[in-house]
Amino acid sequence: MDHRILVISGGTDGVSCWGDIFANASKEKRIRGTIIDGMSRDIHGSREVGYPAYGLGVTMISARNRVVQVDSGTPLQRIEEVLDLAEWIYRRQSLMFDAVRAGKPVSEVTHDTQFEAIHEGTPSLTAVSVALSSKQNPKKASAEDQELVALFAGSDTPGVSDALDKLGIPGQGFGIMPLADYKKVFVGPAFTVRYVPASDPPGSVGDFIDDVAIGDFVVIDNGSRTDCTVWGDIMTQYAGLRGIAGSVIDGVCRDVNRAINDGYPLFTAGRWMRTGKDRVQVGGINELVGIGKVRVNPRDIVVADANGVVIVPRNRAREVAEVARRIEKSEESIREMIAGGATIAEAREQLGYHTLQRQG
Repeated sequence: MDHRILVISGGTDGVSCWGDIFANASKEKRIRGTIIDGMSRDIHGSREVGYPAYGLGVTMISARNRVVQVDSGTPLQRIEEVLDLAEWIYRRQSLMFDAVRAGKPVSEVTHDTQFEAIHEGTPSLTAVSVALSSKQNPKKASAEDQELVALFAGSDTPGVSDALDKLGIPGQGFGIMPLADYKKVFVGPAFTVRYVPASDPPGSVGDFIDDVAIGDFVVIDNGSRTDCTVWGDIMTQYAGLRGIAGSVIDGVCRDVNRAINDGYPLFTAGRWMRTGKDRVQVGGINELVGIGKVRVNPRDIVVADANGVVIVPRNRAREVAEVARRIEKSEESIREMIAGGATIAEAREQLGYHTLQRQG
């Protein structure tokens, strides 16, 4: 059984169809993992034995007397064909990585006919050669960009969010979450990108990355679509090499292990593996976009950390940064009072905690 993966379909979001007893039994039988079209529970049991389970979410409600198994087993169909094509694509991606790592622009790599030939099934990969040239990002941040980014040194998204509230400015990116538990705060001017459904023939999906300056934050509006990605491992590697601050996506990303291992900051509405090629294309660059119910203009200031993402309008950046510093200073004073023996009520009352973010 060590080559099998359990796939449980027809699940519902109200009850669990997987728990720790199943996880332990599957581990003993050397089953590789479980994919659940539904919910699971007792997830600590799967974690304790190191058994991989993928589902739509977690609930404590048992499936007993609520759902039953009706069938099992699925015949193999076209598996060899799929695996052969997957191997070709993987080898093609590896060559593309080498080209990007050496400094070749993504726009050239993704349109190189040699790589496309591999995708179409060229039998000899040894015949493929890529002209590589070392190239650093020639686009630099402006003096004003650097000044505005520096204003938020020492701040975090909770403090900036409170400052936005106090000033009556909407800026919190609802539903946009960090890919990992980042330990630092990332700040940069927004380089905005708007995606639209693909035309016939389809347009480009990632060529804009060559125009992003060092320290910029790529902000992608994919219309909140979660059915296809607009960011993957090649973009991650190239963005890291170019000194880009991070990426915020109103949509999903894929190849997440690459971003996590590289330490590249990604903030998205989720993760999924389905490509955006031939499904979406770039519809506009450096224009007004929407991210998590927030309007973002080119060069607005993006502040992102483990708590999420906030967008600061460029023309209010100095004001927001100053208010954020005052709020964070008050909260630090509250923490010091508590450490010195004051009650939380006393500290909050003395320093006006409940009105820190209130307008007026």
